[in-house]
Amino acid sequence: MRLIIPVLAVAFVFGACGSTDATSSTHASLPTLPTVTVEGGLIAVPTEPPSDPVPTAERGAPLPTITAALPTTANPTVEPLPMNLDPIEVGSVGADNVLGQHMRSIEQAGLYSGSVLVARRGEILLRHGYGLANRTSRNTATTKFRIASLTKQFTAVLILRLQEQGKLSIDDRICSYLEFCAPQWAPITIRQLLSHSSGIPDYTEFLDFDRRQATPTTREELIARFRNEPLTSTPGSVYKYSNSGYILLGQILEYITGMPYADIIKNELCIPLGLNDTDYDHSTAGADPSLSFGLYAMGIPADPIDASTLDSAGGLYSTIDDLYRWDRALHDGQVLKPETLALMRTVQIKNYALGVMRNPLAGMASVHHDGMASGIRTYLGNFPDPDITVVVLSNYENADVVNIAAYLGVLARDMP
Repeated sequence: MRLIIPVLAVAFVFGACGSTDATSSTHASLPTLPTVTVEGGLIAVPTEPPSDPVPTAERGAPLPTITAALPTTANPTVEPLPMNLDPIEVGSVGADNVLGQHMRSIEQAGLYSGSVLVARRGEILLRHGYGLANRTSRNTATTKFRIASLTKQFTAVLILRLQEQGKLSIDDRICSYLEFCAPQWAPITIRQLLSHSSGIPDYTEFLDFDRRQATPTTREELIARFRNEPLTSTPGSVYKYSNSGYILLGQILEYITGMPYADIIKNELCIPLGLNDTDYDHSTAGADPSLSFGLYAMGIPADPIDASTLDSAGGLYSTIDDLYRWDRALHDGQVLKPETLALMRTVQIKNYALGVMRNPLAGMASVHHDGMASGIRTYLGNFPDPDITVVVLSNYENADVVNIAAYLGVLARDMP
């Protein structure tokens, strides 16, 4: 579903102006920071990761214009957020370098609130928080965010580990592991669920999803929403992003292990890898005060959403630190065997692999995923050459995290 809204479009035009701070001589060869211009217009805001590759640029060429949305009129029911908060950042790294300057310009334009981490070959170049987590505190490097569809790679890894253990094959038919399997699902394989090519319609696109998203539910009820729906395509023939497939993967995990999905995540991944700030969001409609409060845009609260309505497709929360640890654990072979990791990152259909995307960004090969839900916008990606990891977590639903991450990747690549 795409929402068309009136906006003041703040376009980031990557121009040829020089930096004026003390680091300008050190970073003379870096791409210049953007000039901020304001213009009126309309913007289409996607509610799921794009199915088409993000436009790329050749090395050294300017990136596509970043345009994000701000409201044209104030919401009369929203009180202005206080700004006289403690500005001290917990464990900040790189706030004043070219990466930090770029993020600060986006924050000051009202286009971003959240936490960002950028690392190159294991060295952290930026680790900082921007904007407000709630009415009393700022986002810091340790703020927790709901991560939406970044959850999918955790679910995919758990499935692939079961294959390593000989408990399933991703080419098995899903009805072997599902009670009350719908007849039209008979030819569908686990691989097709992982790669969004099963043809099962996405229940989050149903007309009643927004109305029901704040109400706690169960996986069985979620599955009942789409069990009787016809397939949208022949399994394996068409890429069509579907959260429904990842709900079924959660059900398969529980069937084989005999444990609740949340416990599998904690016991199999979070505890062994030291992901102490990553877990399933058990709060009611996201009302956990330890999580960054979700907004649609600056000053506009998002509609509440309960994580149980996203479940194994999007129900986790995490931090930039934990997601970086996760990225390094995958990179270093602590989670999957090398051949299994290679399989996970092999394109299956239309630039989608198994729980991650492989379309290039800013002219660089990339392994990444982004996420979006009410009050949530997230990105985790790695540019394998030269091993740059970018984590962007935002509590602005309209934050342009993919283009933000792409530009940060370019800046990090070109830093001395």
